[in-house]
Amino acid sequence: MGRLVAIVWLGLGLAVAACGGSSGGDGDGDGDGDGVPGADGDGGGDGGGGGDAAPPLPVCVATCTQASDCASGPPGTTIDADNYACEGGRCRYLGCRSTQECTTTYNDPDYTCATGSGVDIPTCWPTCTVAADCAIAGSPLYGADNYACDGGKCRWTGCNATSECTQTNQSPNWICAARGGSTLATCWKTCTAPADCAVASAPYDADNYACDDGACVWRGCNTTAECMTIDPDYVCQ
Repeated sequence: MGRLVAIVWLGLGLAVAACGGSSGGDGDGDGDGDGVPGADGDGGGDGGGGGDAAPPLPVCVATCTQASDCASGPPGTTIDADNYACEGGRCRYLGCRSTQECTTTYNDPDYTCATGSGVDIPTCWPTCTVAADCAIAGSPLYGADNYACDGGKCRWTGCNATSECTQTNQSPNWICAARGGSTLATCWKTCTAPADCAVASAPYDADNYACDDGACVWRGCNTTAECMTIDPDYVCQ
């Protein structure tokens, strides 16, 4: 099928929502290089951990007075007003409301709205009968050997080798590893100092990163002023 869906994780902390966009808050920044086909990026998160989970990172969150302030897509999609709640003046993504929303959003009948694979809100998943149905042709990081077909839904199982990460990101400065208490191996940008991780965006410059055991780890936003450089209606919390 080769269906690429929304980005859940990015190695540099640049989630699709990235302090502005569909989820009402940005991602955790600690994942792989180019996203995870097989799960909707609208607020899914990594769902990992278990046990003594670390406190949530401060992220950029959209402000609101009503749910419609959070919407960024047309009616019937996964990012219209009924997919959000406005709680305490902050947007909270509720997930997809129906399979029809998923098929409309991705213009593809082979999607379903469901929970699973560590994602605790209803999420759009490509459907499958075998792992090969999930693969993206020619992609080293999203081939059939990077997927499982669980209960008819595509689940990305991580990278298998550092070569998948370097080829996908077209850079030698990546490794495939399991970090942060997760058993899922993903692509991480390598570093010797936080400056190696920085990009030209205030919430993702050097003071937002740690170089942890040679890998870039995003530590969250530092101030609301950082978030406002992306969207004036965002705060860091």
